[in-house]
Order: sequence, then structure tokens, then C-alpha cells
Amino acid sequence: MSNDRPVKTKCWIKFIESKGCKYKSSEASHDKWRCPGCIMSIIVREGDKDVPFGHIKTSLSTMKIEKAEFWAWVKENC
Repeated sequence: MSNDRPVKTKCWIKFIESKGCKYKSSEASHDKWRCPGCIMSIIVREGDKDVPFGHIKTSLSTMKIEKAEFWAWVKENC
């Protein structure tokens, strides 16, 4: 699996929920998710079909999760 491809938005939301993140609020077309141990919210545009990998990479860094862990989860769950 390529490590720089977009991921379906539904898959990304499923992943962040599996890590204990909770929906917080919406602003315009963006949803804010609050994750345990994170100082910043994770932002998701639920109306988009895919989440660009650059956004995922930034969010993974905020959540202190390695890319390899994320891709293993995607392979198993999406």
C-alpha cells in the first residue's frame, strides 16, 4: 500500500473513532474532533469523498500515531 495516497473520509472517521476521538463541533464545512491526549482538534471535512494524505499525516502527528500503525489499521478495517 502506498504511504501517500488519499483515504476515504468514512475510513478516516472510523479510524479516529477507534482511537477514542469524539465529535466536538462543526464550523462551516469542517467538523472538529477531540482526541485523548491531543492539544489540537482533528479537523475533518465530512462532505469530501477522500482525505488527502498530507492532512492525515498532520493529524497522525497530532495524535502521536506512526504511519505504519495507521496503514496496518486501514488494511485490516477499510
